[in-house]
Amino acid sequence: MDKGFSSDCVDLGEACKVLAKNHSVVTFLKKEVGDKDFPQALEMMKSGKLDGDLGASVHDFFLDSINNEAVPIWSGFIFQDNDRWSIRVNEYHGIFWVWALESESVGYFLDANRAISFARSNWENVYEDGEDPEEDAEIRCPFCDTTDNCDHLLLLVDETFRQAEGGVLYEAFNAKWAKIVTEADDPDFDEREPFDELLDEVDSLADSQLTASPDSVPGMSSNYSYFYCSSNAKTMAALKKFAAE
Repeated sequence: MDKGFSSDCVDLGEACKVLAKNHSVVTFLKKEVGDKDFPQALEMMKSGKLDGDLGASVHDFFLDSINNEAVPIWSGFIFQDNDRWSIRVNEYHGIFWVWALESESVGYFLDANRAISFARSNWENVYEDGEDPEEDAEIRCPFCDTTDNCDHLLLLVDETFRQAEGGVLYEAFNAKWAKIVTEADDPDFDEREPFDELLDEVDSLADSQLTASPDSVPGMSSNYSYFYCSSNAKTMAALKKFAAE
C-alpha cells in the first residue's frame, strides 16, 4: 500500500513561511538572489506566494537545498518479501519531508511527529531501524505507537469471519453488515463482494490501514484489518459519516 497523500502536508510555498523566520535560511537566500532582489524574495516567502521569475528562482533554490541539505531525524525500513527498503524522515530548518525508495515526495510537514506518523502509516510493514520484524509482530497504531485500543482506531475487522471486533465503528459496522446479509434476496448470495465494498467505505474514511495474517503473526487464525484516523476528531467525524450513509 502506498497512498501517497497526507492531509497534514503543505506545499513549498507554505513551507517557505516557516523558513522565512529562520535567520540562517534568510542569509542563504540573500546570497542566492543578491541584495537587490532580496527584499522582494523575502516578502514572497513570508506570503507563501512564489510568483514570477524571481519566485521560480526561490522555489528551485529551496527545492534543491531541501533535497540536498536536509538531515535524517528518523529512519526505518519497509519489510517486504524478506527485503528491507529504506525510508527516512528528513529535516531542513524546521520543515520535514519523507523519503522512500522509488516514491515521490507528497509535500512538506511542519511537525516532526506528523511526518514520522506518515512514514509509518503510508506503507505496510514499516519498522524503525533496530526493530525486528520477526519479533515485533504486534500491530501498533501508526499515530501513537500503542498496541492497545486507542482514540485513533476506527475499526478492527476479522476479514475471514466477516465481523468487526473493535474500534469506534464496531457497532455501526456490524449493524450495517447484518442488514446487508438479512436483506439479500439472492439464494446464491456471495458475501465477499458486498463485504469488500463495505470495507472500501471504511477505508475511504481512514487515514491508514494495517493488516495482520497467520503468516505475519504466528498463532493467528484469521486475516485482520486495522483502520486508523490521525486524530480523535477525525475518528468521531468518520463515525458520524458512516452511520449517516
